[in-house]
Amino acid sequence: MRAFRFCFIVLILVANNFIVSADSATDPVEENDTTFHIRDHSFLLPQALPAGHYRHAIALYAIVPPRDWTLDIVKAPMFNYSGKYTLPKNFSLQGGISSIIVSTRINAGPFWSYSHKNFHTAVGYQVAFNLGYLSQFGFSTTLTGWEQQPSLTFGYSFDKTAVILRGDLYYTTAINVSEGGHIVKFNDQFLNGYSFTASFEQRLHANRVMSLGLQMDYFRYHIIAWPALPVNSYRYWIPEFHFGLNF
Repeated sequence: MRAFRFCFIVLILVANNFIVSADSATDPVEENDTTFHIRDHSFLLPQALPAGHYRHAIALYAIVPPRDWTLDIVKAPMFNYSGKYTLPKNFSLQGGISSIIVSTRINAGPFWSYSHKNFHTAVGYQVAFNLGYLSQFGFSTTLTGWEQQPSLTFGYSFDKTAVILRGDLYYTTAINVSEGGHIVKFNDQFLNGYSFTASFEQRLHANRVMSLGLQMDYFRYHIIAWPALPVNSYRYWIPEFHFGLNF
């Protein structure tokens, strides 16, 4: 089923590519357009930008939890909306929300970027709020939690494509679970894990940019499978497939 969902999402993106290409097939100007540059429309590139601009993107995250966590309730992609607003001196505020209703993660924080020709890099620090709510399958549970998420990103831009590599660290500072009105607090702070992400951005149509990414998490827990909270200190590899559309 996961392979089917993966193929289905890819087919949607490819089909959309063909549709918009067909709509513009009669426009010879766009075929020979030399004014487009990925840096002007990219969302993921960690580039330095002028202050006062807002960029945003939507995405689907297909996450594959480990078999030890396998639950019927987590067999669905997460929907993501992300945005960033540029500030003076190469700073920006970036944040996003990822959700499948029963599992939601919100993160936001500052970034500092530096660009030299086609090379770009950024250092960021975000605070994340995790929310899980489940009232089915015999559950009546709510989870809330906080994480600190520093990151380092590198990117290289071509004319119409870009490659981005990013590393994140996830440090959990609080987890609270409410079960039937009784609240259980996990006071221990711990390193949840880290992740590595490789992304590729490609011009799709006109000024629209599509992104594909693979993220490998090494976590004790993931918000999409929060009912399987860790009972030990083991970490697991969790692949994520990202499919995005930039605005």
